[in-house]
Amino acid sequence: MTRSRRPIVWLALAAGLAAAGVGCKRHPRVVPVAGVVFYNGKPLPFGSILFQPDKGQTAAGDIRSDGSFTLSSYADEDGAVPGAHRVSVSCFEGQRPGKQPPANGGSVSLGKLLIPLKYTRLGSSGLGVEVKDAPGQTFEFKLEGPPVAF
Repeated sequence: MTRSRRPIVWLALAAGLAAAGVGCKRHPRVVPVAGVVFYNGKPLPFGSILFQPDKGQTAAGDIRSDGSFTLSSYADEDGAVPGAHRVSVSCFEGQRPGKQPPANGGSVSLGKLLIPLKYTRLGSSGLGVEVKDAPGQTFEFKLEGPPVAF
């Protein structure tokens, strides 16, 4: 490459990076999403929930003692991208609030699954929602399965 063309190449590269948003903290628009998970008619007291859109960033949230959750995608409780989402829910013994890590400093095990396995998998949960491009959306999920003492 000749010396006279180098500035043009660098200028084109810089313009391309700027147009692509490289180095920026830009991401697709998200909307606030919250909800409640029930198990056999009662609030699921702990666990986690995952919303997987057809395209884009996954959103997740911890399930609180009253069964409620708020989703996070890019920042704490910012929500989910609008569109269709498959949903999965998990509730393992190791997610129980106040569960102490092993005294020897080892890794924490999730332990026993407390809800049916099908709910933990996006392909078999049977759960799905349409997140609208509007604030203040709440979703309710009613899971069924064998009785569990939470």
